[in-house]
Amino acid sequence: MTTTPSVRLVTAAHLPELAPDDQELLHALNRLGVPTEVVIWDDPKVDWSLAPVTVIRSVFDYHLRHGEFIAWLDRIAPLTSVQNSPEIIRWNSHKSYLTRVADAGFATIPTEWVRKGESGDLAEILRRTGWEDAVVKPAISASAHGTIKVDKDSLDEGQAHLDGLTHNGDALIQPYLHDFTTTGETSVIWLGGTQSHSVRRPSGMHTSLEVAHVGAPLEPSAEELALAGAVYDWITPAPLYARIDVLNTVDYGLLVLELELVEPALYLRHSEAIADRFALSIKNLLDAAN
Repeated sequence: MTTTPSVRLVTAAHLPELAPDDQELLHALNRLGVPTEVVIWDDPKVDWSLAPVTVIRSVFDYHLRHGEFIAWLDRIAPLTSVQNSPEIIRWNSHKSYLTRVADAGFATIPTEWVRKGESGDLAEILRRTGWEDAVVKPAISASAHGTIKVDKDSLDEGQAHLDGLTHNGDALIQPYLHDFTTTGETSVIWLGGTQSHSVRRPSGMHTSLEVAHVGAPLEPSAEELALAGAVYDWITPAPLYARIDVLNTVDYGLLVLELELVEPALYLRHSEAIADRFALSIKNLLDAAN
């Protein structure tokens, strides 16, 4: 007899058993006795109304099929409690949200935008901003996909890359922060509304996805915690899970790099207790829905 799932963990077709980190959440839900099923987001056979709670996890292909992904999200939203909320996922899946973060008064990486169909002159942008090294990337991206580093010796390559990006969508240019390699990002993580743990993680530009998803446990500075906490409190509605990446830079001070609210690595492998905390917050959602 097949047990009807109470919770579904959503993944991508190339990760049918979830990413290794998210497998820890599945184990934790099993320890709590919560009937849980792993499903692929674009599987047409799934009846999304069966499970009261649906948690988006290893959907590491959403940025490649963004329109389809958002349409899927809209379709299932009336059928199940999607976490994080569809409202959050819609705006967080396009990096224009960084403008909203900056408008709210938080320090972010200086950013030049080139919209779809526009012609951006990369050499002129670097001259105007004074950036010797820069990063060119798509506005809809994950794990540094489509991201390249450029300097005065690679402007032709960078311009061709920028033109290719803006043919298909929006793009952004940011200064390359050498602090990525000298210091590394600090990722502050919330689970179920509580700040749970933090890690030092290498930039996805400089390592494999798997290495970036391992990270190292870290005790952030008081300044880093205060900034990340203020940004978390700004997010509406409150997310089930959140990873806020910050970096203390020589040139710009402490910056918010990213708000990771769609499918971030949450570094659950660092502690069974952390995975159990996440599982319990999902069980509490389930209990509230019943």
